[in-house]
Amino acid sequence: MTDQPSRIPQYRYLYELLRQDIIRGVFKVGDLLPSESVLQQQYRLTQPTIRQALLLLVQEGYIKKHQGKGSIVQAIPIGLGVMSLKTHAITGEDKPTVSDDLTAERITTTILTKPYLCSFPEDFQFYPSGEDTQAEFYGVERLRSVNDTPVFVEKLILPNRYLPTFTRQRLANRSFFDLLRAKYGLVVTGGEQKIQALPAHERVATQLRVDVGHPVLRLEKRIDTNKSDFSFFSLLFARTDQFLLQGRF
Repeated sequence: MTDQPSRIPQYRYLYELLRQDIIRGVFKVGDLLPSESVLQQQYRLTQPTIRQALLLLVQEGYIKKHQGKGSIVQAIPIGLGVMSLKTHAITGEDKPTVSDDLTAERITTTILTKPYLCSFPEDFQFYPSGEDTQAEFYGVERLRSVNDTPVFVEKLILPNRYLPTFTRQRLANRSFFDLLRAKYGLVVTGGEQKIQALPAHERVATQLRVDVGHPVLRLEKRIDTNKSDFSFFSLLFARTDQFLLQGRF
C-alpha cells in the first residue's frame, strides 16, 4: 500500500479507497467487491484489517454482506456530513412514514458566506483546546436544500491550519467531508454532539422558510480528525417536518 496519508489507520485508508471506487462507478450497484482473500493479496493487509474496512462500508450503507455471496454494492447513500436524509409523510394516525432515500440530484448546497477568517464564535457550546482559544479560524455558512426546500442551515468553524488555498476551493454542491479528505488528507474519526429542540429565531426562520417560533432542531458538533490538533466545529439548525436526519457519528 503506497501514498497512505499519515496517521490514518490502514483499515480506514482501505475503506476510503473502496468507497471512492464505488462513488466513481468502478464498482456499480449490484456488483460484488473483491473477496477478502483477493483484497489481502492486492493491498497486503491482514484479514482483520480487511474485515474492519468492509464493516465500515456496511455501516455507512455502501455495501451489504450476503453469506455465501460476498459484499454487494448498494445505491450510494446521500451524505450530509455525518447524516443522510429520508423523506417522511404524515399518515392518518399522525405518525411519520419513512420513504426511500433521496437521490443525489435533488440535494443542493448553497454557500451563504464564503470562507472568512474569524475568532471562535461565542454562541458555540463546544470550545477549541486551550492553545487554540486565541487562534484564527475559518468560518463558512451554507444552506442544504431538497427540491428547493431548505432543510438545514449550518455554520462551520475550522482551525486556520493544514488548509492552504481553502478560500479558493469550490464548496457549493460538494461534500465538505470529501473535500477535506481528498484535498487535505483530513479524515473524520469521530466527535461529540449536542442536540436541542427550540423555536426558530428570525434569521433561522427566514433561511429555512418557516414562521418565527416554528420548532427546529439545533445540532452542534465537535468533529475530530486523524490529525490530533485539528478538530472542527458545526452548528446547524434543521427543519424536520418533511425530512428525517439520520446517520452514524
